[in-house]
Amino acid sequence: MGASLGWVVVCSLLGLWDQAQPLYQIVLFAYVTLGALASFGSFGYLVGRHEQRFAELSLVDHLTRAYNTRYFHETLKAEFANAARYERPLALILLDLDHFKQVNDTHGHPAGDEVLKSVVEIVRSLVRSGDTLARVGGEEFAVIMPNSDSAAGFALAERIRLRVKQRPVALPDGGRITIRVSVGVAATDKMEVETFTALFAAVDDALYAAKQAGRDRVVVADHSGAALAALADDSHARTAEQAEQENIKRAYGAMDE
Repeated sequence: MGASLGWVVVCSLLGLWDQAQPLYQIVLFAYVTLGALASFGSFGYLVGRHEQRFAELSLVDHLTRAYNTRYFHETLKAEFANAARYERPLALILLDLDHFKQVNDTHGHPAGDEVLKSVVEIVRSLVRSGDTLARVGGEEFAVIMPNSDSAAGFALAERIRLRVKQRPVALPDGGRITIRVSVGVAATDKMEVETFTALFAAVDDALYAAKQAGRDRVVVADHSGAALAALADDSHARTAEQAEQENIKRAYGAMDE
């Protein structure tokens, strides 16, 4: 219908009512050709958009919009290779929400979803543009930090731990809940690892140690990964917590002015 109406308009504008006219045939051919090109162009554009959307969905967690496990492992493998090639440090953070099952059991899964999204929002606000944030488990998240040593990894992990604890999550039922996280850190400057899977195993061990030590703390993998240093309770952690509290006070003070 649209094509027929368009041809009528063209004929009216050019006065082409006699099909025997040579100009009529030329214009008709041009009209059909341009219409076909426009149709194929539109179709190609739509297909491209759908393919792009599908690619994004295959790499992103649908709930939190953080990267998914597949993208995380691909990126960690690539960043580990780059770190080894250019002799640069690489830090990896793995965090787990403490007692998350109780949140779902007590408040329901919609509340749990809000908690997960809130934690991702907090972490995303703290990481650098070159870092990679991914959801690697039900309530586990990882951050890949290129060009970062264990000190930088610990500093970010501690900021995440404090910020999550100090920002209660609003629940769908109108209530609020305080979340705490346990965090493991592993970095290539602190330990000798030959593969990216070994680095992930080390950070997973560090996270487990944080859980075993009482949760709500940061544990850093040290040396070969066998020795683990729990740092959340030492003077460095207390200094980081004081600095974080001062930052929050300044932020709220600026909002009140």
